[in-house]
Amino acid sequence: MVSPEQFRNVMARHAAGVTVVTTAGPTGYHGVTVTAFCPLSLDPPLVLVCIDRQQQSHRLLETAAGWVVNLLSRDQEFLAEQFAGRAPLADSRFSRLPHHLGPLGIPRLDGCLAWIDCRPWARYEGGDHSIFVGQVVALDLGPANDPLMYFERQYCELAW
Repeated sequence: MVSPEQFRNVMARHAAGVTVVTTAGPTGYHGVTVTAFCPLSLDPPLVLVCIDRQQQSHRLLETAAGWVVNLLSRDQEFLAEQFAGRAPLADSRFSRLPHHLGPLGIPRLDGCLAWIDCRPWARYEGGDHSIFVGQVVALDLGPANDPLMYFERQYCELAW
């Protein structure tokens, strides 16, 4: 039997890029830090994000018309902390966060490596998380080129 703590300890050894998934809804904008993100398919272009079913973000993504995966750069650790709930959260208009709206009217956080705009494709149960699959409808490269990475429960940088 694998204990939750043992599973967490081993999974902490998996280096992951850090993203913030943003969406827009009737109450404004919302974002959540996500490391469980990956590309899924080239044809059609699909990506997936995994969200804890207990989080408010889960409920919002269930009904969202779309979302943006913001690939964070190394100097955006503060955004990862903010959207993980470990720093004061953004207001529902993101008025203090530099951003621009993508083609779906969903915030793209300024200064990222890239942005991936998605419409819902499918949702699957995955234990205590749901797997949200999005069809990529637009994407762009940002100005940054150094990713924010997460390894052993801390942010780190790539050695070039």
